[in-house]
This record gives sequence, structure tokens and C-alpha cells, in this order.
Amino acid sequence: MSRTTEVSLCRVCRRRPEAFLGTRCCFSCWPGGPVTPPPCLKCGSDQDYWAGGKCARCHLYGVVSTAQTCPDCLAHGTIKKLKWLCHACVGWRAGHPTVAACRTCGNTLHVAEDGSCRLCHHQARLLAPLLGRFDLIEANRHGQQLFLADLKHRKGSRSQRQREVTSTLDELDPPGADQPLLLDVWTDTPLFQPQRDYADLRQKDMPWPADTVLLHRVWAMVDARAERLGWCGAVKQRTRGGVRIILGLHEDRDAPIRYSSLDVLSEFGLTVKHVADVLDEAGLLLNDKENTQKVWFERKILGLPETMTNELRVWFDIMTQGRPRPPRRRPRKDTTVRLHLTWALPVLNEWAARGCDSLREIARQDVTAALTASDHPSRTGQGLRSIFSILKQDHVVFVDPTARMLLGYHAPREPLPVEASAIKALLDPSDPARAAVAALAAFHALATGQIRSLQLVDVRAGRLLIDDRCIPLADPVRQRIAAYLDYRNTRWPTTANPHLFVNQRSVFGLEQVSHRWIKLLLGPGVSCRSIREDRILAEAMASRGDSRRLHDMFGLSVNATQRYTNVVDHPSLEKASG
Repeated sequence: MSRTTEVSLCRVCRRRPEAFLGTRCCFSCWPGGPVTPPPCLKCGSDQDYWAGGKCARCHLYGVVSTAQTCPDCLAHGTIKKLKWLCHACVGWRAGHPTVAACRTCGNTLHVAEDGSCRLCHHQARLLAPLLGRFDLIEANRHGQQLFLADLKHRKGSRSQRQREVTSTLDELDPPGADQPLLLDVWTDTPLFQPQRDYADLRQKDMPWPADTVLLHRVWAMVDARAERLGWCGAVKQRTRGGVRIILGLHEDRDAPIRYSSLDVLSEFGLTVKHVADVLDEAGLLLNDKENTQKVWFERKILGLPETMTNELRVWFDIMTQGRPRPPRRRPRKDTTVRLHLTWALPVLNEWAARGCDSLREIARQDVTAALTASDHPSRTGQGLRSIFSILKQDHVVFVDPTARMLLGYHAPREPLPVEASAIKALLDPSDPARAAVAALAAFHALATGQIRSLQLVDVRAGRLLIDDRCIPLADPVRQRIAAYLDYRNTRWPTTANPHLFVNQRSVFGLEQVSHRWIKLLLGPGVSCRSIREDRILAEAMASRGDSRRLHDMFGLSVNATQRYTNVVDHPSLEKASG
């Protein structure tokens, strides 16, 4: 290496090259320094000064620690060997020697015959299949797609590649007036959903949706729903605000809105249900709510062998969803599924502890031994029979060990009277809703389900129409229902809910009140069922066990009436009535 090209190191630090040829020290070790290096003589950069008045990027022997970008196409990852150009731009410069300002981006570079630089030309060719044409202006209107250097390589000659692009464009039809310019393209699925904190934000600080047309369309649906269901102005405004927040936070317009993303509304004091109903009506909602029944089931079978859990999952799916193919089976209520699994679970855990991995290993003597050791053999047997009978019908197990086995019956619970003072306290007219519910149960023995399903049209002319029966209302019941209707019309005058009893949650919809609401309304100690049983038992004692009278008054079956007539002559009841 000659003296004019070699780079000598600084005699002081022995790490950096000397500032100029013959100075024998770098600018950092300059006597009286350090001295600020001058700008590069070639590119004018004041960064990474190397030696001889040039920076590390421009100097022939300069060392650059990080990868650089191509000066023509901005591709990242170029090397110094080609003067920081990528291989494609080297070939582009050789094929297009004209240097001029690009008619698309305005940069002075090597341009083609159409006046475009390589980056603009590449962007137009990249979007040509989507646009249906080679259009420089339209393809570069919204920016350009950058890429890594020297990673894209296509086999074949240039003429062959040009024929491929031409054939692709010939197959595409030009977009019509009503056809979108860009077609649907592949979108990347997010790796995870970021957790955002909105504690310090207010509702007016949230971003507005980019698609205002969609926002106003959903707002119109909110207004129509509010008018149809009789919402007050505050509920309508809160629902409109919730819709604006959700649409503003929804970034991917082509993807549906997940129900789980609506939890952010609770941080602003907004109701999720109303917003979810409107978005579902608009076809924008994807219901990804967690199935609580499924979560409960998986928690209960945790710890059982894998084969046994798979068999129980088959039973659970058939119990909750039914079986449409023969032998057909209707889906059961969640309460029934929970009871059957709860009754059978102790025995299943015991068999798993003994080393049983599958229910196929269970024989008839195993079931008999489990029923003998159980404190409630009828309940345990009913739970096991539910599991084995379904698995046998679905060909999961070979034999049903509970078939033709006498499992017994649940011990019937005798109806008992309720303290009269407790019922009188519930009939206090200070609470109109509680007094009306208690009066219907105490005077006419209505069940909880019947009270929940009562509608306004079922009460007319002093009579109650329910289950194809016309019941003349007692005077105390008529007074309490009239007081409750006055209270309802005063508090919720615009509600469209057709049911007789409504609460704060159901008044803005069409659904009926829940079992829990009636239970909390009556309070602890007394339930609607106990009041109903007290009324039927009193009638049975007054009629001396007349089953026909109980059937006509309360709509009971023959077996249900026997439950009350069998205890009419009980000594404790005679003493209580006396």
C-alpha cells in the first residue's frame, strides 16, 4: 500500500486515523484540543469524520459501524463496496444515464424515458396489479413503500419480466365508476392488543372516527332505537357518545368490532349494553364474550385425566347445544347441566384417584358401589345416568352401566306455612313494586316465572289472564297493582317495555326482569316460592284436600296437588291452623 492511500493511526490514542496526512494525530488528540473536525469535502457531512478531509462514508478506507441507505432508492442495508448503492440502482444508473429532476418526487436522480426515478418507477410497478394500470402519479400519491436492499431477485431476462407484467395488466379490467380504486389487500393480524389507560382522559378528548359517514349512519340507528324503545334524552346522548368513542378507537375499518373492546366505555361511565345492541344491529359487532358456563365447566373438570375430560366435553356440548341428528336431543338449561355435573363429580374424582383414565373402564359394579357409599344415591345416580346415557348414544362408551338400574327418587320436600307477619311486611304499600309482587304470590299463588312474564295487557278489567286462565283479582291485589302502575308511569313514562314489572336495567329494552331482581326485592328469609306454597297449602286445608279445586284455582297437575293434599292432616298443621 502506497503512502498516498494508506491510513495511519493517531500516534496518541492509536484508535482513530490521523486527521490529515502527516499530522500524526487525530482531531480529538490535537494539541490544545480537542478540535471540531471540518465538514466532509465530498458530501458536506459534519458527522463521522475519518481522515483526509472526508467522512467515513466517503473515504475509501473509512469504517462505518452501521448499515447505510442507498442514496437513489433509500433501500436500507447497502455497503461501501458499491459506493453505498444497491445492486438494482447500479444497474438502473447503467441503463438510464440521464440525470434530471424526477417528475413525480422532484429529486435530481437518474431518470427513465418517462421522467421517473427508480423508486417512483418501482412503486408504480408494485401497485400496477391493484390499480389495473401503470400510473406514476396515482401510485406515488400517498407515499412510497421502502424495502431492504438486494433482497428482491427475479429469475429470467428483462424482456421476460416485462412480458409477465404486461400479461398481468392485460388480464385486469379497469375499475368502474362504482368500483373502489384499491382492492382488498392482505392485512397483518396484530400480535397482541395493547392495554390503554384512559383514566386521565375525558370523553371529549377521545379521537373522532375517520369515517364520519359510518358514524352518522350509526347515530341515526341510535335515534331510531331511542324513539322505538322510549329512551330519555340522557340515555340517547350517552349511547351516541359511546358509539363515537368505539368507532374512533377502531383502527381497522375492514375488521369487525369485538365485544371485548367495549370494556373501555366503563371508564367513562357509559353503558356497554346499549352500545353493543346498536353496533350489533348495524352488523359491526363480533360477539367474543367469554362463555361463563364453559369456564365453570372447565374449572370443575380440572385435575381429571385427559381422556375422561374429553369424554365429559362431549357430554357438555350435547347438553348445552343439543343433538340435531338422531337420536335427537334438545339442549338443557344451564341449571340442569350444573346440577348433573355437581352430583356426579365426587364419584368421577374418586374413580380418577383410583387410576381410572376413561369412563369406558367403568363397570356396573363400580356404579353400584358408588351409589351405596353416597349420601344422596338418587342425585348421584341421576348425574351418572345423564353422563353415561348421552355418551352411549354418541358411541363414546361401549356400555351404559346405569341402564335399567333403579336409582330411586329425590326425597320430596313437604310444603310448610310461612309466618303471617312476614307476608304482611311485604304487602306494605311504601314499596309499590315489592307490594305488587308479594300480593300476586300471596293471593293468587303465582310462581316467579309467571310474575316475570306478565305483560301490561294481561291485567285488564280487574282480571288476570295467564296460562289460558282468567283469574279475578282480589281487591288488595288490584289496589297494589294500580299503585305500582302509577309509580311506573311516573318514573318511566316513555318506556316501551311491554312487561308489567320493569327495573332500571330492563326499562330501556324489551326483556323481562330477572329472577335475582325478584329475589332481592322480597329480601332474605321469604321467597316467592315459599309464599306460593303457603297460599296453596292454605287453600288445601280450607277445602279439606279437594284436588279438583286446587287444579282449577292454581293450574296444578294431579301429582302436584297430591303434594299438598298429603299433608293436610298433619298434626303440626292442624295445631298451627287452630
